[in-house]
Amino acid sequence: MDFIPTTIRGLFDTSIQFIIPVYQRAYSWQKDNWNVFLQDLMEQVNHENEYSYGNLLLETIKKDMEYDVIDGQQRLTTLVIFMRAMHNVLVERKADEEHLADIVEFFEKKKKKRLRPVDNDRACFDSIIIENNTYTVTSSSQKCISDAKDHFIKELSKLDTDVLIKIKEIVLNSKLNRLELQGKKEAALMFELQNNRGKDLTNMEKLKSYFMYQMYVNSPADETDPNIENISNHFKEIYKNVYDIKGLDEDSILIYHCFAYLNVSFNYRNIDDIKKELAQSEDKIKWINDFSRELSTSFANLKELKSNDSEFYKKLFKVRGKESLPAFIYPFIIKGYKYIGKDSEQLNKLFHILEILAFRYQLISSRADINSRLVDCLRNFKGDVESLKISIKNKLNETWYWGDTRTKEVLSGWMYENPALHYILWEYEESIQGKGYKIGNMKIENEQIEHISPQTPTNGEPLETGYDVNDSNQYSEEFTTKYLNCLGNLMLISGSHNASIGNKSFTDKLDSYKKNSLLNQQAEIKDFLDGDVIVWKQANIQKRLTKILDFAIPRWDFSLVK
Repeated sequence: MDFIPTTIRGLFDTSIQFIIPVYQRAYSWQKDNWNVFLQDLMEQVNHENEYSYGNLLLETIKKDMEYDVIDGQQRLTTLVIFMRAMHNVLVERKADEEHLADIVEFFEKKKKKRLRPVDNDRACFDSIIIENNTYTVTSSSQKCISDAKDHFIKELSKLDTDVLIKIKEIVLNSKLNRLELQGKKEAALMFELQNNRGKDLTNMEKLKSYFMYQMYVNSPADETDPNIENISNHFKEIYKNVYDIKGLDEDSILIYHCFAYLNVSFNYRNIDDIKKELAQSEDKIKWINDFSRELSTSFANLKELKSNDSEFYKKLFKVRGKESLPAFIYPFIIKGYKYIGKDSEQLNKLFHILEILAFRYQLISSRADINSRLVDCLRNFKGDVESLKISIKNKLNETWYWGDTRTKEVLSGWMYENPALHYILWEYEESIQGKGYKIGNMKIENEQIEHISPQTPTNGEPLETGYDVNDSNQYSEEFTTKYLNCLGNLMLISGSHNASIGNKSFTDKLDSYKKNSLLNQQAEIKDFLDGDVIVWKQANIQKRLTKILDFAIPRWDFSLVK
């Protein structure tokens, strides 16, 4: 290893081309990182302190010509983006050419582009940063590149020109240690040493470096470089996909993959269990290759997931009213894609099973640990969706918490403020719409839950007419505990509609339901009345509750999954 003290100016005075290797993550710094970068520089301006860039760890490809960036790629990429922003602002200010000449070398020298990001981002980086042009971004890492440039331009434009020039000089004269490694063997060793010395890395990055080190340790001399390169390519594919997977970070996916394929629990949060499994393997090179390939496939499949248009996949993501799923769902999806492939019918059946599972979990909200109860179901799942359905159904009934009986009890009881309430009422709405009609992405402005028979006014005023009250104008204890907050007395409504009717009489409410009947569950309230008697009583609520339960209980019963 060569250790070369230098400066940023000295580094870019050379003709070196810096290449981000295929196994590295794409550019990922965000606004907080950019602000820290800029704040560090501003401190030097204000306090005359010497700025230190730190270490830049490089693998020699061609001495003094081409180097892979092993450590420091996020900082180096940010530096080049920052200098592009600085150049643009100074050009706009019509700064002297002498202040611009030493910046352009950050972009290109002797017709050689100075920084080469990961493959997927090169065209974007070349256009936006090197050529100072526009580009239609297609990934989160490309957006980071574009946003970083815009952010720095915005912030630098706030500063006086003399301050800009001073910042530029601080950057150029900042001290830097250039560490050059000779070949992939030395790079792999340095990875592991570096990662064991407290550097704050993701588990995915630690795993990558550990695998490369293990290839270094366990490979025959003539196979070391190809084996390390093979691992590099697997992680290249992982990092190509990770930024297109919404709602999940790389470490979460690693956890779900391990839970699907290794003997680990959801308590697992680091790579120690992976190391243990590897240690028990007779052929470590094969084990690492197989694991890396499967891991890459899991990332690719989760990226593919976002383009799935099956009915129950879409419903699955609506159960919690947000983009993410309960953690225990993802390992089943990972294994499903592995064994089922792109069989749309079987995938939809799998998503249907998982939707019921996620729904029951959301509905019942028990403190009991569902993850440990699903371990056997997951371990035994090898693509037979019907067997998986039976296995999950039996396991949930065995544990009672999320079984058929408990599900019916919860649906029949107090449902107001239940986490699954909105989803239930939307699904019910779809069931009572016209035949073949799908609600899809229909939304209500400021969506709320309406108590048809209103909650007792908080100001102590008496209830309006048309409700099930006694001579003292109060609900009975039975009504309050059993009927007021049950499904039969609850419906979806817009915030403005809810505010307009408040605690008005039932006659007024009924009229408003007819006039503003965006949803059939509002319009059908009249169908539960006793002839022409405009009163909303316990019996009417029970009638509506029965109808909703007749829909809901079979809707979320595993037995009806076909």
